[in-house]
Amino acid sequence: MTALQRSRRPSRPLLLLLVAVMVAAASYVVAPTLRSAASPGVVKQGTVPVPGAVAPVDDAGGAESAPDDRLPLAERGAFWAARVDARPDDFLSLVQLALVDAERARLTADISAYEQALGLVERSVAIVPAYPPTIRARASIRFAIHDFDGALADASSVLHALPTDPTALAILGDAALELGRPADAATAYDRLEATGPGPWLDVRRARLAYATGDPARAVELASRARTTAATDDPMNAGFYAYAFGEFARLSGDPDGARSGYESALRFRSTDLGALVGLARVEAAVGDEAGAIAHLQAAAAIAPQPETLALLGDLLTAAGDAEAAEEQFATVRLTGELSELAGSVYDRQLVAFELDHGRATEATLEAARAALRARPDAAGHDLVAWALHRLGRHDEAAAEMDLAQACGIVDARILFHAGAIATARGAESDGRGLLERARALGPALDPRDAAEADALLRH
Repeated sequence: MTALQRSRRPSRPLLLLLVAVMVAAASYVVAPTLRSAASPGVVKQGTVPVPGAVAPVDDAGGAESAPDDRLPLAERGAFWAARVDARPDDFLSLVQLALVDAERARLTADISAYEQALGLVERSVAIVPAYPPTIRARASIRFAIHDFDGALADASSVLHALPTDPTALAILGDAALELGRPADAATAYDRLEATGPGPWLDVRRARLAYATGDPARAVELASRARTTAATDDPMNAGFYAYAFGEFARLSGDPDGARSGYESALRFRSTDLGALVGLARVEAAVGDEAGAIAHLQAAAAIAPQPETLALLGDLLTAAGDAEAAEEQFATVRLTGELSELAGSVYDRQLVAFELDHGRATEATLEAARAALRARPDAAGHDLVAWALHRLGRHDEAAAEMDLAQACGIVDARILFHAGAIATARGAESDGRGLLERARALGPALDPRDAAEADALLRH
């Protein structure tokens, strides 16, 4: 790969970040998806000159001897692993190997691969404690595993040394948004505009627009990102197609969503976010068989809790209670696999229990813990829903006010708000909220849609 070719592509940490952005969004209102921060990535993501890439140094041949980052993961992993084996103190190669592991984790939703990646970066930090590219890489991995405070701290550290570093600015904005600070995120993205404009910035601003109540703008920005992104890298092109599909779905546009997801799957047939997103669209338009097939394909790649819960709900509706219970049992095992898995999927696991008959004081406390770790709209919504399931509707309404304070127009939050209002006797307000949620079509999952319909019938 020539220097010119390299200059036209975003840095790998940036790509990992973009993907993480959609992943974080997924556990929030974007439901199940994996993607990172400066690129579309655990979230997906872009292509345009972005400075700040980590150029590995090779004693023999220099940076040009490094493998093209479009080569298969196994080849790149073997290359960097051999360098680390030969020189365990090669802190740059440790970081490159960590980024390969992080990319593998993103593609397969393998939490243990993220743990490996973080361990490798920490080894590099122990050798050279304050090298900005290493701290930047750690920030991207921390973001992907939902350590948003850690990612924010690392990004701030990098920016202290390199004030215009685009990946650090992207992480700073992304982490701020996940922590419920949209104004701080907007400021970071404005700084990024002057340093690294491109589709990776548009897709972030799409996320910000969605989170602050402008879904139409989110779709517009995601569409622009998809159009302007280079298509020479399937991962990048697929990410932007997926991101457009996701914002279209959340805005209630099944046709736009389908086109985005199907395009993403043409770039990479194992794209988890696109498979699950397409299943949601199919379920919303009545194609349960197609939805089940796509969810089964996604679960075979990575049995993520939200995928399995959605699959179980559809199997239940199809009359296959035994198969559904197998999916639900696997969901409940997720939090027991590792502390990190419980942390990454904390909101999904709490929401699952609340919607499958296990609302308890312990579940409420788990929801409150998730909110303390990430005080955004989705966190307040989760606590509100837990309080509602426990019959504490007035407290739920107060928490729901906080969830809606940023202006977000999200089908799940609207449904929850409508159910809470109805339970408090405000039937007219509740009906209006429930109807708004249902009008968003594929943005509301089948179980939620069925519950909303039941409330509207009464």
